[in-house]
Amino acid sequence: FEVTEQHAKLGSGEIVTLEKTNKFHLAGEGVKVGDYMPSVQLMTSNLKPFDTSATNGKVKIYSLLTSVDTPVCVQQAAELSQFVNENKASLKDIEFYAISADTPFAQQRFISEHELTGVEYLSDSVEHAFGEKTGALIKELGLLTRSIVVTDQNNKIILVQRVPELTTLPNLAAAVELAKKQG
Repeated sequence: FEVTEQHAKLGSGEIVTLEKTNKFHLAGEGVKVGDYMPSVQLMTSNLKPFDTSATNGKVKIYSLLTSVDTPVCVQQAAELSQFVNENKASLKDIEFYAISADTPFAQQRFISEHELTGVEYLSDSVEHAFGEKTGALIKELGLLTRSIVVTDQNNKIILVQRVPELTTLPNLAAAVELAKKQG
């Protein structure tokens, strides 16, 4: 699957396509550059609570996966894990997260099956609050639209790339370059 440079907005009124013919509507309040990451209580794949508004002085890159059971998400997750592990030294001030609406148990299975390391997985499966508060929720599916969001050390959003077509990937390299400039 190809990386795209295309950006589309998040939030109600926006549409995402699948294989260019299936159209789905996004729901929620779309976040944009300059906003602060909203406070959402998520669950890690290890069943620990995680608050998206917590600050720890690190730049964060959130890779939003539609579903861990799709080939595009497998590629997106595998490439992220490989990139993080191959570049650990230059990425020490950046934290990497993968968020999906899959249950923590499905995420555990996915992480194990694909031997993914270096990325913290977060589940938005219960109330879809992350999807709603960021505008990344695909209304008809209850899943997240494929995106990448970067926040600075204070949780201010410095990049949002939501792909308009679900069979394409957001540009991880561009997100990491921007994140490195925050240090």
